[in-house]
Amino acid sequence: MDQEHAVVECRSGPTTFRMIVSNTPERLRVETLETKEPETVRWIAEHFGAGDTLFDIGANVGIYAILAAAQSPAGTVVAVEPMAATFARLCDNALLNGLSNLRPYCLAVGAEDGIGELRLVSLEAASSMHSLGIPDLFGEPEVMRAGVGVVTIDSLAAAAGVPTLMKIDVDGGEDAVLAGAAAVLHDRRLRSILIEFNWLAGAAQTRRDAPLLRAGFALRGLGNEYDHDEVHWQNAIYERE
Repeated sequence: MDQEHAVVECRSGPTTFRMIVSNTPERLRVETLETKEPETVRWIAEHFGAGDTLFDIGANVGIYAILAAAQSPAGTVVAVEPMAATFARLCDNALLNGLSNLRPYCLAVGAEDGIGELRLVSLEAASSMHSLGIPDLFGEPEVMRAGVGVVTIDSLAAAAGVPTLMKIDVDGGEDAVLAGAAAVLHDRRLRSILIEFNWLAGAAQTRRDAPLLRAGFALRGLGNEYDHDEVHWQNAIYERE
């Protein structure tokens, strides 16, 4: 159920910022900042600093992108979100906090540049489980398909600069994202990657990290494991060896 529009102050360690809350998904993202993905909060605090460029692929309304940008004003955050209502709220939140170091891109990220169809399961800002060109992974009913520009990580880096850090949360599309990132993965300026892998219950392989291992990264940590019906997901953190 939608709630009255509010501006809520968030705090993580010494960093404070504000987020707009106008519906239940937005409220949950604010309320679980420190508890849902504590590894993401720690990773940002420990890795992102002055001179860094962080790609946040699947930034949603920007809870982690804004945390990073507010934490280190001398770093650059490239926040990528394809869903229109969520992207608009991401921009609202960036403006609310006066974050000139956050650069929002309304794009999907995939294996090839072009135009794709985003399968939407909700039109609410901050909603999730949308998909780009993959089957109905989460079992949620589709409400609409919307055309969207698709870009590879390598093409994004050509426009926005090579990232030193990369966070990937694309609800099942992570294989395609990695397939379009060969040049960036092998660029030694990229130090660390936090990626959410999604897989079906009973699948033999829970993480498809061969592209990361081939590029010289090693697994350094895992986050909490979650599930939604038959789908499981978990953050994994990789660092260059």
